Amino acid sequence: MKINGASLGRDLKERPSIFDILIVVSICHKQLMSVPRRVPLDLLEYEGDRQFATTLARGIALLRCFTPEEPVLGNKELSRRLELPVATISRLTYTLVAMGYLAQDEPHGKYRLGSAVLSLSYPLLELFTIRRRARPYLLELAESTGGSVSIGIRDRLSVVYIEAIRSHHHKVYPLDVGTRQSLAGTAIGRAYLMSCAPSEREALMNQLRVRAPEEWQRHQAELRRNMAEYSRWGACVSVGEIFPDVQAVAVPLGRIDRGEPAALNCAFQGRPLNRSWLLEEIGPKLQALARQLM
Repeated sequence: MKINGASLGRDLKERPSIFDILIVVSICHKQLMSVPRRVPLDLLEYEGDRQFATTLARGIALLRCFTPEEPVLGNKELSRRLELPVATISRLTYTLVAMGYLAQDEPHGKYRLGSAVLSLSYPLLELFTIRRRARPYLLELAESTGGSVSIGIRDRLSVVYIEAIRSHHHKVYPLDVGTRQSLAGTAIGRAYLMSCAPSEREALMNQLRVRAPEEWQRHQAELRRNMAEYSRWGACVSVGEIFPDVQAVAVPLGRIDRGEPAALNCAFQGRPLNRSWLLEEIGPKLQALARQLM
């Protein structure tokens, strides 16, 4: 970066004034801010790592922007979210469309996930053989309690369901395979945290503080309460936190296929909120099911 001494209104032999220094700092700051971020925000520890494939990371981060709440996004929206130039986003979306991982939404000229994304997830789900073994037991518990019963594993700072069974005779919280849940704000997320070794749990909680500060501030008090109660009940709950008419209880399941830690959850919608009922009545049933499955 070249700074013209004459433009600063001084001879190069003169000592720069504080005003001159501030101008130089301002110019440097503007130029640095104009450089696009090389890695996604949640992967900043890999900045400068020569083994890290930045373009691949950007493409995957782009795919993660699509959610059930926002299934259709355009280049400008993706550019804002990923803090990348529109030209870079355009190359990524073009490539992902060519590979089938994105599809163009014709009426809007935007994009949605393509069917190739689904083909990626199926081989992974098939590795979890516990899904097939657990289904009849999950269904039995769902029908007897009127809830949705699910198994979840961690994905970064969330829990994602690898199996979900709901009662056919009751109004239940509509969960399905692939649903993501808050690590700090849900029963299953808290049960997962309690299944971790203390050092791993503390590391995950520190990541929540730094990378998801709003989520952490909203749920940390209830998370601490669950941690204090866990030694007595062996279960974690969430009562009306995410949605006012939804409550859930969860327990650690242990290490399932490939040594993956997992948690077991039972959620209810539309019935009176009752923390004691979750812990005293449903929690023991989940614990018995966890023992049966493992």
